[in-house]
Formats: sequence, C-alpha cells, structure tokens
Amino acid sequence: MPTALPSTPRPLVAVITPCYNGEKHVEGAIKAVQAQTYRPLVHCIVDNASTDATPEIIARYANAEVPIITIRNPATITFQQNSNMVASLIPAEATHFRMLHADDSMPPTAIADMMDVALTDDTIVMVAGIEKMNGVLRAHQFPEECTVYEASNMLARFLSDEAHIPTAHVLFRRDAMRPDEDFYPNDIVECYIAAVCRVLSRGKRAAFVHKYLADTSRYAESGSLVFTLAPKVKAVIWEKLLFIERYGPAHLSNTEYGRVLRRFLRVFYRRILYWAASGSMKIAVRDYKRLKARGHAPNPWDFIESVAVWPYYLFAKRISKPYAPRRWQPDALTSID
Repeated sequence: MPTALPSTPRPLVAVITPCYNGEKHVEGAIKAVQAQTYRPLVHCIVDNASTDATPEIIARYANAEVPIITIRNPATITFQQNSNMVASLIPAEATHFRMLHADDSMPPTAIADMMDVALTDDTIVMVAGIEKMNGVLRAHQFPEECTVYEASNMLARFLSDEAHIPTAHVLFRRDAMRPDEDFYPNDIVECYIAAVCRVLSRGKRAAFVHKYLADTSRYAESGSLVFTLAPKVKAVIWEKLLFIERYGPAHLSNTEYGRVLRRFLRVFYRRILYWAASGSMKIAVRDYKRLKARGHAPNPWDFIESVAVWPYYLFAKRISKPYAPRRWQPDALTSID
C-alpha cells in the first residue's frame, strides 16, 4: 500500500503588536491572532509603559496555543520607536511577519491566505489584501485579474492610481528588514507607509490577495494618530509629497511623474488656503516655506488654478473614478505568465 509523502513544514510567521494603554482592545487583537488557522505562528507584543491594565491582560495569555513573546518598555517611547522595538522581537527562524495594531483585527484565515500566495514565488517580498475600515470594505483599485505584481508596478499604482495598500496590515518577508536601518523610519509620522514604499522600491515582487484580510478601527477614543498627533502636526499631506518625489522619478514614466506631482501640488495648494482661512495660519506658513525649499513655492496663479480644478477633482473622486480598474482583455498578461 503506497505511503503518503510527508507534507513540507510551513515556515514560522510572526505577528507584531506595539501597544500603549490597550486595556479596551488589546485582548481582541490577541484573540484574533490565537484564532488564526495558520501554524506555526508567534505573537510579539511590546507594552509601551502602559498605565492601565494592559500588562495584566497580556499576562493572561502566557500559556496560549500561539506563543506570545512580550516585553515592557521601562518608559514610553515614540510609536515609531515602539514599532521598531516590537519588530526586534521577531524570532530569527521566522520567515515572514505582519503588523497588527492593538485595536485592529483580522479574520481567522488572514495569515493563511497571505502565506498561500507568499510561498508561490520566492521573489515575493510583501503581500497585501482587502481591508475593512470600521466594518466597511475599502476600495483598493487593484485589478482582480492580477495577484502578483512587480514591486515597482505596485508602487507605481500606489502613486499614480492612489491604489490603497493597507500599510498597517501587510505581510513582509523578514529579509526585507536590513540590519543597518530602522525598518519603520523614526523621522516620518506615516512610518508604515514609508516602510511599504521603501520595500517596494527595492524591487522583486509583491502580491495583492483579493480577499478580506484586515480590520481597521478608527474612533475618537482609540488613541489613533488620526485623532491625536495628525491633527496637530498635519504631516500626512507633506509626507505624501515626499513619497511622490522620492519614489516617483524612478518608478513612473517622466510624463506620469509630472502629472502625479502636478495633481498633488494642486491638492497641497488648496490645503494651504484652507489652513490659512480656518485659523491654522502657522501651519499654512510652515508648509509654504517647506514647499519653497523644495522648489514648489506657489504663486497667485497656482492658487487660482488649484481652486478652479477642484470641482473636477471632486467629480473624478466621487463619480467618474478614472483610477478604478477596467476589465482586462482575455489575452492580457502579467509578469508571471
């Protein structure tokens, strides 16, 4: 009677969770990891010197089926530093890792679905998928006909089509981290976007799984950057310009880079006008000076033009949706065909 060949052992995957004062939600994140169908799995958690019951909640799962590796910072550090701290806990034998914020979640098959794709090609360095925001599926602009992309093409789609990559939920190959740099840049507020862009810019391939793989929660009491730091420093729009100018020249054609840059500068100019008119003059002046330093100081005509095209911008965003994927012809090819 023939004997079945033993199945190939699957590689270890780490889920990493930076946490600060997470007593209201960190248990949900822990349970989401414990419920994953993929094995072997490990959960790395760093308690950023929480002042609530976070340590006690984590301790309750010390003997859970999915092992938990956890440390507590002696003092609170920045969220970027804490993200790098938890990444440092990833075991050396883990081949892949995925972030899961303490107030976010994921369906039980999320890691399995991502790893099924990640293991099809040893050049795939990153895997993303469909995200729900407060329970609502988010549009992503990735064509359903394609799962595996050249990494530079996924980055181009992010810049040009504003394709949505849920950057706090992607699966990375561990060797995407380099020993001589912080994986999550400490000088960028949107450090998860920065990490994704940098990994994609370095080549190989990336994948987008056309399945629901992530749950993001945003609410006023969550402590999210959207409600805490972001309204104060208004860094998102500035950092998006930096991403366009850092990665656009090498990953977009000359004409497309020019179009994307002009489109976004108009958005930026409108935002400066809004800040100036709504009582945030210091922010408006700050970013005007920043733009000037990068050679983009707007003149009166730039402001007029940015306002004049605003109706078209709203029409395109809400009605015509020019960046939505069109149905591919049957003979269209991907890079792995």
